Amino acid sequence: MSEAEPPAVQSEPQRTERPGSPTLTFRGGGWVIALAGVLVALLMGWSLLPVLIGHRPIGDGRSAASYGFDLSNLAINNQSTLVGSGNPRGFLPSLDDPKHLRGSEMLVYNSQNRPKFVVPTDRVIGSVIDGVAHAWPLSMMNAHEVVNDTVAGKPVVATYSPLCDTAMVFDRTVAGSVRRFEVSGLLYDSNLAFCEKLAPSADGTPAPPSASTLFSQLEARAIAGPLAKDGVTLTPLPNVCITSWADWLARHPQTTVTLREPEMIRRMKEISYAHYFLSRELQAPASPLPTEDELAKDGLRLKSPMLAVRTAEWHPWTLVSIESLVAGGLAPARTARITIDGIEHVVTIPIGPAVARIERADGAPVLSVPVLYFAAYAILRERDGVRLAPIAVPPAPAPTSAP
Repeated sequence: MSEAEPPAVQSEPQRTERPGSPTLTFRGGGWVIALAGVLVALLMGWSLLPVLIGHRPIGDGRSAASYGFDLSNLAINNQSTLVGSGNPRGFLPSLDDPKHLRGSEMLVYNSQNRPKFVVPTDRVIGSVIDGVAHAWPLSMMNAHEVVNDTVAGKPVVATYSPLCDTAMVFDRTVAGSVRRFEVSGLLYDSNLAFCEKLAPSADGTPAPPSASTLFSQLEARAIAGPLAKDGVTLTPLPNVCITSWADWLARHPQTTVTLREPEMIRRMKEISYAHYFLSRELQAPASPLPTEDELAKDGLRLKSPMLAVRTAEWHPWTLVSIESLVAGGLAPARTARITIDGIEHVVTIPIGPAVARIERADGAPVLSVPVLYFAAYAILRERDGVRLAPIAVPPAPAPTSAP
């Protein structure tokens, strides 16, 4: 009986590897994937840390009721336009007690720091407070939207609503107390709704979310929470504008400027609303809105930049109409004189995108607000007895005789 032969072993076809082909080994670059996995795990752990230690984000990004405010006395015209921004409460950190720099020192600052902070063409919020000129760069405001600051010894809060391109500065002394504010995570008629930033108690216990009051930026009043019960309003400061840094510095050589926080530089670079300003769609609801016929009649679009001037009523001027006045005869100075409610004003259109400033010819303070048309129409229209005047359309320039 013959000895059984072992079964034949089929040899695997020999693999050939092209030079340079990747392999999932540390030598072949697999360490990159492993390191990426570790970083992802660390990031996920960091994002979950607040939840694990009991600090959960407040607000689901959609429902106003999920943000913890007391809405039992909600004082708004249309509750359907109070919505979540897609982010929780305080998702953009307020900038508190920032440092200031003299505007004349900005060139030196930019030569020593990267990326540059403010350059001549950048837009800034400018304000003169008790004789002191100060500026907040919009690149910084995009990353905070709310800055609790002090200018000329006065506690103020600078606010910016990017979806309405609206800047307003308020006195932080409200109902007899100096307060701080932060982003609420909510939008009202697509406009910034910010809230009181409450400090924890002496034993470190956080204040209950419902103890904070919710404010409307453009309406300058409390709309929900404890202070809304008493109809508390905010005091907007006059002579606030959005202009270019070059224009503001030339106009106010002694101006100071709020400095950025180094840890926010990356976020400042990432946030831009340039595409939004050019698009036709709104990111959040607003009501009422002009009809297509109304827009066509005035030659406007929903996001036409405007300058609304407050007297007995709001007087909206499109920047296009102001530019046409400037081009009508005073182009070198880029200024023109307009009369509002019998009072002469000097309006200036500096070189730059969507920038303008207005002053009374007699030097008295004037309340003006940069704003997109849809927000002026929805929020400044028939609110609190203050009417939105018709859109200012400049007269046609007088014909010039041929030389």
